[in-house]
Amino acid sequence: MTSCPECLSTPAFAPSSLWWHRDFRRYPSGQTASVAGSSITQMALPVLAMLHLDAATARGAWLAFLGQLPPVLLALHVGALADRYSKHRQVITGDLVRAAVLVTVPVVAALGTPTLTQLMIVAVLQGAASVLRENAVFSVLLTRRPGGAA
Repeated sequence: MTSCPECLSTPAFAPSSLWWHRDFRRYPSGQTASVAGSSITQMALPVLAMLHLDAATARGAWLAFLGQLPPVLLALHVGALADRYSKHRQVITGDLVRAAVLVTVPVVAALGTPTLTQLMIVAVLQGAASVLRENAVFSVLLTRRPGGAA
C-alpha cells in the first residue's frame, strides 16, 4: 500500500479508521461541550431557583420536570422532521437555540431579577431544542462513517 495523498482520497485506498475523517474527529469535542452544557444547565436551573429566587423545593422539582417533559412529548414528532430536513442544520439550530435561550438568564439577572416563570420557559425551550439536536445528531454520525450514505 502506498502513502501518496492522491491514493488516500480514492475509495480503494482510503483508510478504514474513522480517525482519518475530519468530521469524525471534530464530533467528540462538539459533543462533549454540548453534553457538559446541558448537564450543567439541568442541575443549575433548579439550584438557581431555590437559592436566588427563594423558590420552594417543590417548585425546583417542577422546574426539573419541565426540562424533562419535551423529550417525552416531542421525540416522535421531531424524529419525523429529522428525516425530512437537513440534519446538519438541525444540529446547529438546536445548539444555537439552546445557547440563545440560556443567555437570557444572565442577561435578565444583570438587568434585574429573573423570575421562576422565565426559568421554567428556559427549561422547556432547552428541552425542546435538545430533542431537535439529539434526533438529528445520530443520523449525522451514521452518514459520516466510511461506506455511509453521504
